Amino acid sequence: MIGRVPTGSSLSDTSGGIGEANVNDLPHLTRDQIVSRLRPGERILDVGCGSGEIARLMHARGCAVVGIELSPEKAAKARAFCDEVLVGNIEAMPLAFEPGSFDVIVLSNILEHLNNPVATLRRLAPLLRPTGRAFVDLPNVAHWGVRLRLLRGRWDYEDAGILDRTHLRFYTRKTAREMLEQTGFEILEQDIIPDVPLLRYKQRWAQLNYHVARLRPDLFSTEMLFVVHPRKTTASR
Repeated sequence: MIGRVPTGSSLSDTSGGIGEANVNDLPHLTRDQIVSRLRPGERILDVGCGSGEIARLMHARGCAVVGIELSPEKAAKARAFCDEVLVGNIEAMPLAFEPGSFDVIVLSNILEHLNNPVATLRRLAPLLRPTGRAFVDLPNVAHWGVRLRLLRGRWDYEDAGILDRTHLRFYTRKTAREMLEQTGFEILEQDIIPDVPLLRYKQRWAQLNYHVARLRPDLFSTEMLFVVHPRKTTASR
């Protein structure tokens, strides 16, 4: 796991569902973790680009962004930050890209919504250049808040967060790694969104929150970020 320490308002209190964050807080941390690893001029496929929240930052960094979005309304907003936005279901739509078309593929909070994420990863892998990377961001179902609810006999779906009612798949760090390796990816880096009880409430405790969470990332993280690249047998040559 890398040692980049999140700072600032990105580590303030969460509210609502487990792992749900204020729009001004934790989601920006996830975006920063991705965008900080990009290089200007890279060509990026943003799968599930939404209204362009991450695309806006990638565009500002000098990257060329192609988005895929299920919602026509959100896709229309994302076009302000993307060179192109395709509207459709990533599991069903044709991918009319040449092999090796992208330096980076972003899958931020997408795979947990899919019927067959393994098949989708295998479809996307050839689109990366041999030196390309994919950023895969997933909710962590092993989070202490979920465990506490299970001990109380509760599994309550919510409108947002780890137990979002639209989630079809749930991952721990172990099962996420297994899925990525099964689909022919090699894991280069891992990072987390920290969430240690008590420490998460004060911005001045942000670094301590992060370092303590790294000691037990399975327990004290709401999200997991994997930076991966396809093995030579999977990548386009």
